[in-house]
Amino acid sequence: MKRIAVLALLCLFALAPLVAQADVLLEPEDDFYRQHQSRIIYLGRSFAASGEGGSVPVKRYPGAVGDAATLQNGIIAYMQYSCLYDGDFWGFTSEYAGWVKLEQMLVLYDYVAFEEDHFGELYLYSGDYARIKETGAAIAWPWPGADAPIWTVEGLDADSFRVTYAYMDEEGREWGFVTYLYGNRYIWVCLSDPLNRDIPAFNPAPQPDKWESETVHIDIRHHMDEQGNESTVVIIILALVTLLVAGTALLIRLAWKPSVESD
Repeated sequence: MKRIAVLALLCLFALAPLVAQADVLLEPEDDFYRQHQSRIIYLGRSFAASGEGGSVPVKRYPGAVGDAATLQNGIIAYMQYSCLYDGDFWGFTSEYAGWVKLEQMLVLYDYVAFEEDHFGELYLYSGDYARIKETGAAIAWPWPGADAPIWTVEGLDADSFRVTYAYMDEEGREWGFVTYLYGNRYIWVCLSDPLNRDIPAFNPAPQPDKWESETVHIDIRHHMDEQGNESTVVIIILALVTLLVAGTALLIRLAWKPSVESD
C-alpha cells in the first residue's frame, strides 16, 4: 500500500502529462469476465506454472469442475486480470482462454516488482529530454539494470515523449519510466544513454516468486451468495405478504354476511 501511495503522488504531481494516445485495453471474450467485470482487477503480469503435481489446470471459470487446458510446470503465461473467488485468487490468461489459481503460479520479476523494490528512490523527472532529442530513438528496457533490453524505439518524437517518474542508478545513469509509447506499455528508457545496449545488468531478474496482491479484491463467490440470500429473503417476504393478503380477503369474505330485509 505504501508503494501505491508513493506512485500515486508521483503521477498526481508529474509535470508532464501522460501520452494522450494511450490505447484502450482489450477486454477478453470471456463470459465470467463479462458477468463479474466490476469485481475483476487488471493485473498485466507474467507467471510461471508451478503446480505440486507438475502442472496447473486452466479452468473455463473459477471453481469449474473440468479443465479447459493444462500448463506444465515452467510454462509462462501472461495474466491480464485477477479476481478473488471463494477465498482464492485467480488469474485470466487469454492465451489459454481460461482461469488459473495464482497460488499455483510464480510471478516473474518485472517493472511492478522493480517499483516495489525501489519505490523510495523514484522521483519526478525535471530534465528536458536532451539526449532523447539528439538520438531521436531509445532502447526500451523492462526495468533499469535488466538482463537484456527489449527493443529499440525508432523515430522518437521528444515532444510527445513523457516520463512518469525517474530513477538514478549507482553509476549516475538516469532512467525514465514511460507508461505508453507508440503502442508499447510500461517500459524504462535510459535518459542519460538512450541507445546503449551494453549497459551492465546491475539488477538481473531473480527467480520467480509467490505473488501477493496489493489491490483489494471483492470475493465474487461470497457476493453471489449474498445476492442469492437477499433474493431468497425478498421472495419469502413477497410470499408471506401474498398469503397475508389472500388470508385476509378470505376471512373478510367468510365473516361478512349481507343483511336480509324482511317484507
